[in-house]
Amino acid sequence: MVQDHNPSIFRWIMSEAIEPPRGLVIAAGGWIIFSAITSFGFQLPLHPSPSSLTPSIRMLLLTCAVGMMIAWPLVRLSQTSRDRMIIRTIIDALTLAFLWQLIIWPLRLGTPWPIERTLLLDLLGITSLTGSVGIIAAASAFQNSLARGFAMICCILLTVGLQLPLAVAGFTHVGISSLFLANIFQGGIPNLLASMNSPASMPELIEWESLVAYGIFNGALCFVGLAIGAVAAIQPSAQANQVASGRRAG
Repeated sequence: MVQDHNPSIFRWIMSEAIEPPRGLVIAAGGWIIFSAITSFGFQLPLHPSPSSLTPSIRMLLLTCAVGMMIAWPLVRLSQTSRDRMIIRTIIDALTLAFLWQLIIWPLRLGTPWPIERTLLLDLLGITSLTGSVGIIAAASAFQNSLARGFAMICCILLTVGLQLPLAVAGFTHVGISSLFLANIFQGGIPNLLASMNSPASMPELIEWESLVAYGIFNGALCFVGLAIGAVAAIQPSAQANQVASGRRAG
């Protein structure tokens, strides 16, 4: 008979199903409605056209991106429970990524953006969301509020970039020659805004290269954060099993 040498890992993986994040869907829906009202107002232009709708659509997408990258991490990091925090975070992120698809692709019809430009914007939003997942997962390994506050600051910097904080600190001219560092330095929202305001309808090669560089950074951030959170979630369970085994043996 084969014995399970590490049952805690399998219990952690094969835990009972988690209910769908209905509260997140309702909150996200309210955020989208609020964003639409603030972007378009209560009435559309008399003669809707891509030129008249694109500024409002741009504002709507940016507001929704801020909700994904700042408002959602703020809510998730304010929760002190560590019960299957990583799985809940991943499910939340998948839900937000799906809602992002429902927003960006239908709205493309009201803009002059081709499919390639829309795909670039879509991937930029998902990439930034991936980085936030890693930060939240790593923060779930700690119970103190200081670590969660630091994680929230990291989410904000990942969203707005480092240009604004450095400008406030007095560093107005910071030269960065590396494409990889430049995208990390710029942040998610500025990258989205730069792509939306690009004069070229089709994305240029440098924009795809920037997306790849930004994706590598956020993917690595997500992987490391998930690994830290997974190790922290497994260790308490393993210690509890050892204590229980000791009590039964005694």
